[in-house]
Amino acid sequence: MCGNDWEANDIEWGLLLYRGEVSQSYLWRSGQVRGYTIVIFTARHIAEPTELSDEEAAAFWRDTLTAGRALEEYYQPVKMNYLLLGNAIPHAHFHLTPRRSAGQDPAPGGPLPFAVLDLGRQNEEQLQSDARGLRDLLGCPGSSAAPR
Repeated sequence: MCGNDWEANDIEWGLLLYRGEVSQSYLWRSGQVRGYTIVIFTARHIAEPTELSDEEAAAFWRDTLTAGRALEEYYQPVKMNYLLLGNAIPHAHFHLTPRRSAGQDPAPGGPLPFAVLDLGRQNEEQLQSDARGLRDLLGCPGSSAAPR
């Protein structure tokens, strides 16, 4: 994860939505959940949240909430899930997953199997459209994805 080009608006895995204080948010291409977003701590490499200073932790959470609020407004989910895992990739990053009603959610009322987030690919046209809409909400018009 540290090897990503943090200047790019497209890191192949996802499309940049927002450059925050200490992290960047990406609308992810993989998985079966529309709106699946990853917020990656980019200020330096850390694996555990306990490695963050108090200031970094507060900034990382602010950046995550900024992305989460935009996802809530854009997708109108029943619930948002926020996961800070790092089991497969030991670099601090949040998985934000909008949860939908029973007929639209792959695991209604329960935890999402990780395969739902990892396997499959988002429709590229829909992904690009969603990214534009989310950037507008975040105050990041066009492809610059600069913070508001």
